[in-house]
Amino acid sequence: MIRILDDIEADLGSGGVPLTVLINPKLEFLTEEQSLGWEGCLSVPGLAGQVPRYTALRYSALDLEGQPFERVAKGFHARVVQHECDHLDGVLYPQRMTDLSSLTFTSEIGAASESSGDGGSAD
Repeated sequence: MIRILDDIEADLGSGGVPLTVLINPKLEFLTEEQSLGWEGCLSVPGLAGQVPRYTALRYSALDLEGQPFERVAKGFHARVVQHECDHLDGVLYPQRMTDLSSLTFTSEIGAASESSGDGGSAD
């Protein structure tokens, strides 16, 4: 996932986002703008697809000590928060896809990336 790792660094900077526990998270979308991005999941092993996600959101939750907090997330961080919160609602990323023709085997994405010389977007 070379490109995805580059995207993480670009979105989060060198500090990154610390490991965070979200208890009863609530999402507030800060824009109507959505972007397509490749997602995969251990719940659907060996597959990946392009999923539209909001590009910016605010989330609030309780931490491990029961203290409320909120954080703004943009780009890849926002995508990950939406993906993980979907799991809490029993939703998997294929259910969010608007074009199921992009659902593919991760091995095919890697092979296509290698043949096109773009460095790859999945492992």
